[in-house]
Amino acid sequence: MKIESSIETFLNTIVVERNLSERTLEAYRSDLKIFSQIFKQREVEEITTENLREFIELLEKNHHYKDTTIKRKIATLKVFFNFVEQEGIIADSPTRKIRQKYKIAKRLPKVLSERELKKLLKASYNEIKILQELEKKNNNLSRAYRDCAILEILFSTGMRIGELVKLNVNGINLQERTILIFGKGRKERIIYISSDEVLSAIKEYLIYRKKIQTGMPALFLNRDKERLSIYSIENIFKKYCKKAKIKNHYTPHCLRHTIATMLLYNGADIRAVQEILGHASVITTQIYTEVSQKHKKKVLTKFNPRNRMSMSY
Repeated sequence: MKIESSIETFLNTIVVERNLSERTLEAYRSDLKIFSQIFKQREVEEITTENLREFIELLEKNHHYKDTTIKRKIATLKVFFNFVEQEGIIADSPTRKIRQKYKIAKRLPKVLSERELKKLLKASYNEIKILQELEKKNNNLSRAYRDCAILEILFSTGMRIGELVKLNVNGINLQERTILIFGKGRKERIIYISSDEVLSAIKEYLIYRKKIQTGMPALFLNRDKERLSIYSIENIFKKYCKKAKIKNHYTPHCLRHTIATMLLYNGADIRAVQEILGHASVITTQIYTEVSQKHKKKVLTKFNPRNRMSMSY
């Protein structure tokens, strides 16, 4: 079987068997793209461990990929070759003898300061206020309420933007103050809306959302009455960062980093934060404790009165 055909068989099978999201499927497809282009005329049975080593060397030298990217592509190749082995297409996976190890630089999550966060949220509320004063009771105002609800939800719940775009109207329970989230691997979790301000922002948006005549169940819609995309959320976030005159570069995912760090800084139990964020392992959550400790160190260095005491003995 040709490499291209075997990759398509692999992708078509795992999307059903593993119930993968579109985003995960596209990540697999992207990781296998260069491999497919290089070996497209080859039969999958012909690929050797040496071929794979040459391919990895090519990635390292010619494509200037980060170690994290190469490591992920190797992991995807292993999943692919394990699949064709299990299907009986090849006798043994050529990835078994691949032992490349990469030192992955430990990067602390990027978080917004409290001042930046306030400026961002204020910018979204100011947009509503301006449009109300102009008496623009039209789509611009409804989109402003939508954007405000999006920013409030992203920060207050710490959900991923991929989870945000999957939210449905019937997943919002205003009486119980809960949001039903579909996380990674289609796992469900329920988040409590603890803030009255966030609840109010959602209520205000729902007034406009319920007026939209569409069969689409999505909570957040674009101009065409379709579900908002991740790309749209990123643009909305950029728009309000610009309005708030935030100079540092952030992404919407930084709001998730920010709430996680703030929760731990304020004394929240790490296991509870793990559940809120939907992490499969507490190890993933622990990275935020380092950010929290770093912030505490900065605060103590800057504000501890003992640092300013001059005493003679």
